[in-house]
Amino acid sequence: MLNKNRISGVTIYSDEWYRLKLGKITSSRVGDITQNKLYSDGFMSYIYEKVGEELTGKPLFQEPIEKEALRWGLEYENEAITKFGKKMGLDFVITQQLIVVPNTRYMGTPDALILHGESQDESCYNVSTVEVKCPPTFKAYIRFFLCKTPQDVKNVNSNYYWQVLDQMDICDCLEGYFVAYHPQFKAGNMNVVKFRKIDLIDDLKFLKERKRLASEKFEEIRGLMLCEKAY
Repeated sequence: MLNKNRISGVTIYSDEWYRLKLGKITSSRVGDITQNKLYSDGFMSYIYEKVGEELTGKPLFQEPIEKEALRWGLEYENEAITKFGKKMGLDFVITQQLIVVPNTRYMGTPDALILHGESQDESCYNVSTVEVKCPPTFKAYIRFFLCKTPQDVKNVNSNYYWQVLDQMDICDCLEGYFVAYHPQFKAGNMNVVKFRKIDLIDDLKFLKERKRLASEKFEEIRGLMLCEKAY
């Protein structure tokens, strides 16, 4: 269950949200450390970026093409969440919550959380995570529309697969949902793939280990740099 002390209360896309992300291993980029080869170029590049963010206080530069894709996604994300809630028969879902695992470098921002109830001591929520993707191109969207299982999502885009798993991990929940949405399709404009923890135990263990190793490597490199005087 999601311990309430992991819910930051920070407004998404605010200056504080961007500041908190500096030097943190986030769900949206965790795919960089899950490549088959440990300490691969992608793995190490991500660690270098994170160390750089922390020691400079500046976020990684975002390419224009990434900004355009982000703009499209943000434009239709709320619409997709609303339609997902209606499709699932939900009265409401909780949106825009930054989840931070205390005393770690792990954090993530699920697009939505489905609240099922609270623990008896009211310290935790029982939730399911929701990650929405709104691919702007027809080709990309249809590939996700045809996905029926988490493995299908992994085959199409492994980064999105690991993002959903990491959100489930940091929220300590049993289920997560991957939602693909394209507003321009007159039919078949949404697809929902359910992730169940019980079916994904091995990959969740693998993910936890890679995050541990990534944190260790981060501290190692950061420590080496802190030992050197700046000129």
